[in-house]
Amino acid sequence: MKKVTKKLVVLLCMIMLMTALAACGDKKDGDSASDGGSASTDAVTGTWKQTDEVNGNWTWTFDGGKATLVGETTGFKGEGTYTLDEANKKLKVKIDAWDNEKEYDYVLDGNKLSLKEKYSSYELVKQ
Repeated sequence: MKKVTKKLVVLLCMIMLMTALAACGDKKDGDSASDGGSASTDAVTGTWKQTDEVNGNWTWTFDGGKATLVGETTGFKGEGTYTLDEANKKLKVKIDAWDNEKEYDYVLDGNKLSLKEKYSSYELVKQ
């Protein structure tokens, strides 16, 4: 009986140790976050404000592959998707109202995000 009890205690200790080590592991892409399952984050995740005299006031929101663009001065609201290539500093955005996906070169400097493409450029500030 003592041998069985010792083996059971050792087995339970091993299970507890493996569980504790598994909980300490890195989160992989696609895993839900600890806040209840929100999408994974990347360098541009969040809400960004664009304010300029030429293009007006816009709010860009990036959230785990989902993109939203709201024109405060125009009343425009569009939803779509985005992909981020951090290695090449490329951000591809497709808003449902746009004819084509747009690919921007981006520079992220603290709370500032610069987007540049062939015909336009935008300066955004994280909110």
